[in-house]
Parts: sequence; structure tokens; C-alpha cells
Amino acid sequence: MSMTYQQFVEYATDLKNHSDSIDGGWNLRQHQCPMILLWKTKFPIVCEYHILYNPSYSCPDVFFNMWYTDGKLLSLEHVWSLVHSFLKQNVVHDKWNAITQEMHPFFNSPFFRLHPCKNTHVLEMLGFSSKNIYEFNPLIAWLSTISPIIGLEIDLSYGNRRLKS
Repeated sequence: MSMTYQQFVEYATDLKNHSDSIDGGWNLRQHQCPMILLWKTKFPIVCEYHILYNPSYSCPDVFFNMWYTDGKLLSLEHVWSLVHSFLKQNVVHDKWNAITQEMHPFFNSPFFRLHPCKNTHVLEMLGFSSKNIYEFNPLIAWLSTISPIIGLEIDLSYGNRRLKS
């Protein structure tokens, strides 16, 4: 299943608007080529999450970084160890195809990344199709599905909202 760039922008804007209403901490920045960056930072291990549109896979793509408050980055092995317990066995079994580390396409610095083929798989499991019109935001459904893998907490109020037409 694929998501168009225009759909991604619509869903990301909806997520950002709700975030503003609940002080959720998400930010949105449009880049050239066409790209859009949605990000959030959390503490005490500092976690920064970036959601981009991946034109090759036609899906959302999540890049994230984690570091201690002294600025030292967590190792990939440490990030793997932080995966929620009910998913840990699956991720560890296929860890090189789940969470990897590579260069961020905007910042040209190393970030952790959930492999985009996993993202397309999640969209398929959720029954997403770019041909359908949705009452609820599929980007939020995708994000809440992958959040336990990447240590992201999502306020439940995101799931209670309908898309604005």
C-alpha cells in the first residue's frame, strides 16, 4: 500500500494542528524536493523523532536520535534494547531489517531509522490505500503502531479525532 505525498502533507498537518491544541510538541517544516519534516523531542534520554515522506517507498519514514543529557549518543545496540518488551523478540530476531542507523537526508548526520519496508508493511496491515478517503488520520494510526518500537509516547487524544475536510 502506498501514500501519496499530498496525503502525507495533509495527515502531517492534521497531526501538527492537534499537537498544537494539546501542547504535544510536534513541529512541522517544509523542505524543497518536495519534502516535509515533522519532529518531536522528549526527555530524560533525549529523543528526537523526524517523520518524512519516502518517495521511493511511497510511505512515511521515521528517523530518530537518542542521546544522554550529557550529549553522548546511544549506541544502536542500546536502542535495540529499549524496544518495548512485547515487540523485542521480533525486532531482535530481524534487527538489521528493523532499526538501523544511517545518514539523515536533511541534516547529513547519523540517525536511527525504522526501515521503510516495515512502514509499508504496517500501512498494509492497517488496510491503508491511497485511493480511499479516511475519516481518521492514517498517519496517526501508523505512528501509534510503530511507537512502541522507537520509544515514542503518543497522547491518546490523537486517536479520538476525525480529519477535517
